[in-house]
Amino acid sequence: MAICAIHSRSLGGTDNLENLALACFHCNRRKTNRLTATDPQSGEEVLLFNPRSHIWSEHFIWSADGLLIVGLTPIGRVTVTVLILNRERIINIRAADKEIGRHPSMDDPIQR
Repeated sequence: MAICAIHSRSLGGTDNLENLALACFHCNRRKTNRLTATDPQSGEEVLLFNPRSHIWSEHFIWSADGLLIVGLTPIGRVTVTVLILNRERIINIRAADKEIGRHPSMDDPIQR
């Protein structure tokens, strides 16, 4: 995990604690300084998920098998798409964590 700026310094963001979030290297690299992206369903430009102002469970749900993140809203869909949250390597890690009971979190919603 790395600490990344939610609003990047290139867009006037700071490195104050209020503007930082944990992110893996790959997600941080994919996000770059983007704050918005095009929703694949509606074609509209929408915000990416911001962990400081959005609630995860309002925008995402786990697939029934617990391996895929499903975007419920335009914010969720663009975030899944831009960060490629369901790439093969991550799915394999989730599957291994699921086998030992470490995934998904009991508090996270799962499709039924």
